[in-house]
Amino acid sequence: MKLTNVFRNLFSADNTFVFIILLPIVLLIAIFIYYPAVDTFQTSLTNENLRIRRPPKFIGADNYVKLVEDDEFWEVTGRSFVVVGLTLPLELAVAFSIAMLLNQRFPGRGMMRTLTILPWMLPPVVNGFLWGWLLNGEYGALNGLLYQFGLIDEYQYWLRAPETQILWVAVVQTWTRYAFPTIILLAGLQGIPDDLYDAAKVDGSNAWSRVRYITFPLLLPSFGIALVVEFIAAFQIFDVVWTLTAGGSAGGAINPFTKTLMLYNYELVFRDLRVGLGAAFSYIVLVMSLAVGLIFVLRVYNQGVHDK
Repeated sequence: MKLTNVFRNLFSADNTFVFIILLPIVLLIAIFIYYPAVDTFQTSLTNENLRIRRPPKFIGADNYVKLVEDDEFWEVTGRSFVVVGLTLPLELAVAFSIAMLLNQRFPGRGMMRTLTILPWMLPPVVNGFLWGWLLNGEYGALNGLLYQFGLIDEYQYWLRAPETQILWVAVVQTWTRYAFPTIILLAGLQGIPDDLYDAAKVDGSNAWSRVRYITFPLLLPSFGIALVVEFIAAFQIFDVVWTLTAGGSAGGAINPFTKTLMLYNYELVFRDLRVGLGAAFSYIVLVMSLAVGLIFVLRVYNQGVHDK
């Protein structure tokens, strides 16, 4: 009898309507996300190479072993972590500062909030080309501005030195992505009750103490979300590097000083046409991203939730 009631409730008119509405969405997700993911994993277990006219053979985990033993793989991985290490602190510091400012009440706050997200609305390729023009050593706007104010005596080639290219990549990535963590942190700030700040003021707490002991701890879940999303964006950076530091051009050499994981994967798949190896590469990057994202969730997000 109970089982009959379960089936009756399951196939009720309301549930049937929900099922009909969700079915196209589920099918689209399965076709465009899950099927390519499964197919890519199957490809990663083969030696598929489009330069070689032969059917791909199943080779198991050989592609994964080859990548793990490849020195260049670990070199570009380390460079990607450098980009992350430079970008995340700068990006979150900028986002937190702007979120604190936009959380205040002042005339034109709505307009300022709109202007804040403009860099995020532009495609990363556009931002890369824009900053390439700003940093140009011959006619760049940054040189012109600094020269007019007498801060430099001659135009500088900002992207010439290999050791500064990664720094500029981090700056441009921060400019491109800071709006998302700003939105997340601003939403978190608006969820903090004003009563907490009023009580702290009555107790004689200064502004820094209120930020340290009230704002920051209550924003840890928001920081956790921002860290996970922005880590993945910085770790898998491609567009900004490609357009800013001459990451490569059609048939041209890829800049070895800013070759990150995604550029190396591009080189494997679209230039060398080693599809099987590139598929294995993408899954290794996926596992590393999930591992670090899980650490952020466990250490930052859950700590903030439990402290509330």
